[in-house]
Amino acid sequence: MQNTLKSAALALLSLLPGLALADSLPELQARFETTQCATPCKKPVKREWFMLREANQVELRDLNDDHSDLWRLQADGSLEYVYLMHGLQRAIDYAPVDLRLLGINASESKWHGLSQLVSREELDGMQKKAGRAYQGMATEIYKGKIGNIKTEVTWIPELAVPLKLQYQYPKHTVTVQLKQRYQGKLPITPTTEAMLEAYQHVDFTDIGDMEHDPIATAWLSQAKGAPGVHVHHHEAEHAGDNSHVH
Repeated sequence: MQNTLKSAALALLSLLPGLALADSLPELQARFETTQCATPCKKPVKREWFMLREANQVELRDLNDDHSDLWRLQADGSLEYVYLMHGLQRAIDYAPVDLRLLGINASESKWHGLSQLVSREELDGMQKKAGRAYQGMATEIYKGKIGNIKTEVTWIPELAVPLKLQYQYPKHTVTVQLKQRYQGKLPITPTTEAMLEAYQHVDFTDIGDMEHDPIATAWLSQAKGAPGVHVHHHEAEHAGDNSHVH
């Protein structure tokens, strides 16, 4: 369910072209809450998470979690991804080709979905009206459909992010709500370049060569959310099974 919530929050990715648009994104440090509930809603499942956004970088981190997802937009519009394990000061680096091989969108469209949650193009396809001000900033309310999903968005143009985003599926509803915008001290520490340099890094492509290293397997076993890592371990467990030899 937690993975479903995380996927739903980022599921509808934008198609905005042009690096200049990404460069114009304002910095944002905020806490969001994603709620999923069956229709009719009786037992909502909630998840709180942080978005720490810069012009070409966004860090996503669940509340009280010890790992972060760090995405960086490259000059050619592709994405690099780093899975950060803060307690162990370790990082797994994924190049765009690694992401594509894992079936993960590594294009600029993914960036807009991660950094804004909904695209300008998607908003333009819905009916619009003025909303109530949020912290002195104007908001816009959009209603319509994204794909075949009934959608309502309360958008903050100045921040380029939704105040509220709701998807109404046939049997359940997913709501993403901006709970707090930080303009001072944060409850978590954003990952800085200095921190990244201090972490021990490993390329995703090298993980397959580390499966017989007890030290490596010990910390990799804790990288439960790192894409593709569990596949390497599964293959290692069956290394002696001839049915897996091709």
